[in-house]
Amino acid sequence: MMKARTVACCVVIFLCSLTRTYSQSGCPPNLDFENGNFDNWECFIGNTDTIGGKNNMNLSPSAPLPDRHLLISAASNPGKDMYGGFPKICPYGGNYSVKLGNEYTGAQAEAISYTFQVPSTIDTFTFTYFYAVVLEDPQHGPAEQPRFFVTAYDVNTGAVINCASFDYVSTAGLPGFKPSPISTQVLYKSWTPTSLQFPGMGGHLVRLEFRTADCTRSGHFGYAYLDVASACSNILATAPYCIQTNSLILDAPFGFQNYTWFDANYNVVAHGQSATLSPPPVTQGYFYVDVEPYPGFGCRDTLQALVKPYPVPDLPLADTIVNLCQNEIPEPLAASVLPGHQLNWYTTPIGGIPVSTAPVPSTALPGVTKYYVSQKALYGCEGFRREIVVNVTATPVTAFNINKARQCHVGNSFTFTSISGNLVNPGYTWAFGDGKIDSSTGRTSSYSYPSSGIYQVKLIATNHGLIACSKTDSAKIFVVPKPTAAFNYPDPICEDQTILTITDQSSIPPQFTTINKWWWNINGKITTTQTTATFLAPPGGPFPVKLVVTTQEGCLSDTNSKVLDIHFRPLAEFKYGDLNLMCNNEIIRFTDLSTMPSAAVGETVSKWNWLYDNAVSNNAQTPGVVFSAGMHTAQLISENNYGCKSLPVSHSFEIFPKPTTRMEVSDSCVYVKLLYNAIDVSGTVVGWTWNWDDRSMRYGNSLERTFFHKGDHVLTLIGKTGKNCKDTIIRPVIIYSNESYAYAGVDTSAPYNEPIELDAHGEPGMQYTWSPLTGLNRDDVEKPIAILDHDQVYKLYTVTKEGCEKSTKVLVKRYAGPELYVPTAFTPNKDGKNDLFKVIPTGLRTFGFLAVYNRWGQLVYRTTDYHQGWDGTYNGEKVDAGSFIYVVQAVDYLGRPIKRKGTFVLLR
Repeated sequence: MMKARTVACCVVIFLCSLTRTYSQSGCPPNLDFENGNFDNWECFIGNTDTIGGKNNMNLSPSAPLPDRHLLISAASNPGKDMYGGFPKICPYGGNYSVKLGNEYTGAQAEAISYTFQVPSTIDTFTFTYFYAVVLEDPQHGPAEQPRFFVTAYDVNTGAVINCASFDYVSTAGLPGFKPSPISTQVLYKSWTPTSLQFPGMGGHLVRLEFRTADCTRSGHFGYAYLDVASACSNILATAPYCIQTNSLILDAPFGFQNYTWFDANYNVVAHGQSATLSPPPVTQGYFYVDVEPYPGFGCRDTLQALVKPYPVPDLPLADTIVNLCQNEIPEPLAASVLPGHQLNWYTTPIGGIPVSTAPVPSTALPGVTKYYVSQKALYGCEGFRREIVVNVTATPVTAFNINKARQCHVGNSFTFTSISGNLVNPGYTWAFGDGKIDSSTGRTSSYSYPSSGIYQVKLIATNHGLIACSKTDSAKIFVVPKPTAAFNYPDPICEDQTILTITDQSSIPPQFTTINKWWWNINGKITTTQTTATFLAPPGGPFPVKLVVTTQEGCLSDTNSKVLDIHFRPLAEFKYGDLNLMCNNEIIRFTDLSTMPSAAVGETVSKWNWLYDNAVSNNAQTPGVVFSAGMHTAQLISENNYGCKSLPVSHSFEIFPKPTTRMEVSDSCVYVKLLYNAIDVSGTVVGWTWNWDDRSMRYGNSLERTFFHKGDHVLTLIGKTGKNCKDTIIRPVIIYSNESYAYAGVDTSAPYNEPIELDAHGEPGMQYTWSPLTGLNRDDVEKPIAILDHDQVYKLYTVTKEGCEKSTKVLVKRYAGPELYVPTAFTPNKDGKNDLFKVIPTGLRTFGFLAVYNRWGQLVYRTTDYHQGWDGTYNGEKVDAGSFIYVVQAVDYLGRPIKRKGTFVLLR
């Protein structure tokens, strides 16, 4: 029955339970992983470093992690290790193996351990484990290198069992290690059995540990594969007597460097871990073996092997016939092996020294070679040998000739002839590189390619023996396409202007060939050089050109024929200006009159190049230019829509000076008569024109005007000479007013000698004059203080910053006070007279309130603003005529409270 393959979490194992799970002579449970999980094993992960020059692994318990503790099942067909090429599943073990570690770096370390009690009934408890190791060798110091570590120690005392502890440190000197074919920096050792012995440990708790670690510098990896033999024989050395093969096998534990076998009389009879004596010298008794370990990998000992009959294992399963081709890279021969057995390979049917590594057949020469394989039980008998026949069939030495490897596409015909050797019953397959194939037994094949190209032609020559063995030869052929004749030339081409160079632009893909011949026909003139002569374009009209080119293989192009258009030049002409306005302050307009010759079909004048006085240029069709006074020259070169330019045309003309004038004018104020004068500075003016705001016209050299409203105005003055040249002056004029600014304020009242502030309500930059000065602290400020014991009228005279004047006055009426003046009656009949009952206060700092009560003491009106008053209503309704009571409170300007109370009459 297939064992379970579910990977379980590693757990801490109670040691007392282990002693009950296996017999005193059997193996601890799941030591061989054949439960398909990690039951009874503990897993660890961590990292590695160096302490005091020694390697240190820092490990902590962990559940099994697939990338650190991988249980590999044979049923999953895991394949081979990429670096060592050995199988990932142990070929000598059961259905499961373990991969400890991985191909990643990072100074990782991993471990698995198993704790068990050594049976007390056995003097030396022994079992065999299998390992394969892959270690990078960065050539660090020994303590820093990747490693595989095996140890066993007494749990109670911590004492290391030296003969069961091994430390494989990555180094080129490791016994049995080889460089990887993938990377020489990687060392590997394929599956190797090793025996662990626990002599004199009966009844002790022992912990077995396997560890792997990367290099301590984090840049190189190390990992291992593990398996444990299912049988714990507890026998250190055996001497099985194999009756069927009439042989005696001497088997010692694995992992030692040297083995020396002795018979009962201490005569040396053999060397090596395993030796076969046939016929057997004895069929009973004992043999002895001296085992010498590798330095640092165990203890030297002498072991006893009892001669005992054992069964012979069956023949191993294998393909008995292997067919290969000469020079083929072969795989090692393969055979299946039973669990607990190993394969022995031979080159002879009997005798010879076996090897455990499968042989790789040689394919250097054709012929037949025989190999033999048997399987041997670990510490048991070796079975009969199975013959494997390797047949190597000759491989052709393929080669062929081509009639001509470079041919023009037009009319191409290729002939391919095989000159192959080492042929046995040959056949040929031609692959022409374009998907077409010709298979035959003939040596020659012909083919014409439908398309140009570079093709890889292949010949596959095949020898038909036990198997078909083929070899391919290839050659490159060129089916050269037509070259492309091409040339370029200036565009556009203008008559009598363009330097005409016709340049070869012919081409053929450079991977094919090159062009080496040219044939030109330029307007009837034949030339055969690649570069043609340069010449000035002839008069306008058609101009034919032809070109044919040839490759070095003689491949002709099609004829490239073109008719070049020689374009005509325009006929330039223009007129200029208004002869009545040829002034230095006027824009002189130039009008283009250029035309094209009648034969210039489709050609129009589209550009204009003006030059004035050989210095200033312009590109407008009808430009406008201002010139200085004097004689001037204008030149025009016109250009058509193909860029062909006309011959230049020029005209001369005179520009007259404008007059120089000046206007005397300034901003002013309303109601002021203004006088404006025109001044002829140049002495050339013959007439003047005045214009106010584009509405009124006046003539003459002076103008008077008075404005009655402030505002902004524009005054224009035009002076004209006898040549109609004008000078225009445009002057903004601002008329200011003082009406909306300063005034002395409304008449007011105050108690005798109470200070009162006058306010001119001025603006920044204004000048003030108050008069008379009587009672004023100053007469030249905006807000003087007035203190007086009688009524006084003050006049205010102001002047704005623009010079506009204004005069106003204010009456300051004086009362005895401070006081609250209250009327004795009022008539709210809406006639505009005495309609409100209100208080007239004088000399107050603050006003408190005015309250009105009816004769029943009910409040009918109240206000805190002495400007307000009672209109004779209560809750929106008129009250009847009658007597009412008032109460008034305030604080005078000296801070003293004032209160008045009395009666008044409402009359209707």
